[in-house]
Amino acid sequence: MITLRKLFLLIAILAALVLTGCEGESNPTLPFNFPIPTDLRLSGIINLADVAVHKDLGGITPSLIDLRPFSVKIQDDLSAPAVVDEQGRFTLSPISIRDQVVLFCQHGTNKNLVLEWMAATSAGLYGEMNVTVDLRSTARSMIARSLRERYGRRIRPEELKTEHISTTVNAIAEVLEKYPAKLSSQPLDQVAEVKAAYTAMADSLHAGNSGVYPNEHVLLLHMAGDNSLSSYIGANIEDIALAGVPSGTQILIQVDTRVDGFKRLMLQKNKIVELVSLGKFDSSSGLVIADFMTWARRAFPARRYSMIISSHADGWKSSAALRNSLIIDDSAEKKGNIIEIAAYIAGAAANFDGSRRPLELLAFDACNMGSIEIAWEFRNCASMTVFSQAMVPAAGFPYGKIVKSMNDNGGGKLDGETFGRIICDEYRKKYLEGVITQPVTISMIRNSAFTSFISRLNTWFVAINNERDRYAKVLAGLRDHLEFVVEDGEKKYVVQAFERAENRDLKSFVTNAAGPLTTLKIDTENLLREFPGLIVCSYHSQKAFPGASGLSITLPDRQIWFSEFVGPSPSSYFFLAFARETLWPALLTAINAVE
Repeated sequence: MITLRKLFLLIAILAALVLTGCEGESNPTLPFNFPIPTDLRLSGIINLADVAVHKDLGGITPSLIDLRPFSVKIQDDLSAPAVVDEQGRFTLSPISIRDQVVLFCQHGTNKNLVLEWMAATSAGLYGEMNVTVDLRSTARSMIARSLRERYGRRIRPEELKTEHISTTVNAIAEVLEKYPAKLSSQPLDQVAEVKAAYTAMADSLHAGNSGVYPNEHVLLLHMAGDNSLSSYIGANIEDIALAGVPSGTQILIQVDTRVDGFKRLMLQKNKIVELVSLGKFDSSSGLVIADFMTWARRAFPARRYSMIISSHADGWKSSAALRNSLIIDDSAEKKGNIIEIAAYIAGAAANFDGSRRPLELLAFDACNMGSIEIAWEFRNCASMTVFSQAMVPAAGFPYGKIVKSMNDNGGGKLDGETFGRIICDEYRKKYLEGVITQPVTISMIRNSAFTSFISRLNTWFVAINNERDRYAKVLAGLRDHLEFVVEDGEKKYVVQAFERAENRDLKSFVTNAAGPLTTLKIDTENLLREFPGLIVCSYHSQKAFPGASGLSITLPDRQIWFSEFVGPSPSSYFFLAFARETLWPALLTAINAVE
């Protein structure tokens, strides 16, 4: 199995020709196929002659006595750092053409002393470039990187004049001259005064509309098909290519299939361009998904980012059976963990400068993800979440139609909600309005409405728990109440159930409980009023799931509760944020105590 370190090394070896995307805050560095074999040759000098570096950092007024402790490397490039001579001169090995480059000059003894230099231009960087790394270049680089990470804007650092950089330069100088102890536990770009200076300028530049958006919207597709979905995912990628790139949009695909293994791809017009191929790799890892996000954010600066995750899943579950987790990777013999994946995606929203940029939209092309447990776990990952309460057909989302509809409805200018509605509408057309309909659901929630919703829901739970001796039997009966049984033995419950009977529609459950919970009418009515603000779009099969409203909750019967949830090996359910932060597990215990 390839480790992440081997992954990075393979990428570095493969990076013979690079157009863009080699700078940022995390690995790996990915190669871009570019037809012009023009290299970029960087050489220069570290110049600290105008700063009285403190003796604790090895300095004597007015400069460092010896600059040889510094080494110079390109951000995210795994080649060996360039050495620096006593006067600060250095020469880097030639690198490929690109549209941005960041140099980090790190002191060998005081490793948190890192000076910077950055260049960026849409015309491409190539040929000989002479570099001077000093306090001014460091300030320019920090400001430009912050502007890119916070807002998706790219600016040429040399456009930043004295009035733009002076506060940051002064803050850096204060650290190097007077307060070297501030570097004892944090890098220079994390010192509070320095960070405050460069982030304030990035905010000001953004407010003044400085810099450009290289992309309006970047769509990330993590298509984990190293399983029985391999051929379907291949067909979906072909459909995307046929549809082409919507205006103002970049489409990046991270795909893993049984035959071709793990790749990153980019769509150029109607052509899929392979950026890197790495063979067998674990596509169920949350770290790999998060790295895809952070790499894309630095390599393809944009106003907005959205992601679709496509694979097998079974909601929050994680066990040995097929589909009992989010993402199945057969070659790696791994299954994704919901909690880990959500944590990594939420973490990937954090930038080096302390800002956060969650996704506009996170959509799951995977089975049974439309539960409140899943929604709450991923609430910090995106503004909007799209998922299905039921099984998803193997063919998945109609990607070609979705991409075409994006182009017809504004392309890159789409926000997360509008894009999510497009996904829901095209899914509905394919599976609910065709000649042959299928038993599916699709819905979208607005995560900003979750705080109020969960507050009302927990109030309802508390009220039930206060009278659990009275209402546990009522809710157990409601769970088991059958509307009818069809000829093949399939049970139709009063509270809408899905393919797994333990998955129940939450609004259906609350609505049907309103009558029996005679003393809780006000709390129930308050909760029901919250649903329209949370669930903004929902479609379902009227035949299979007439009571579906867009969000499920786990409500197992006694047999499932005692066999899968409690016992010597408690279910992973109890580790979910929803289970830890609400009284629902306590209510489930009471409900399933009823014989």
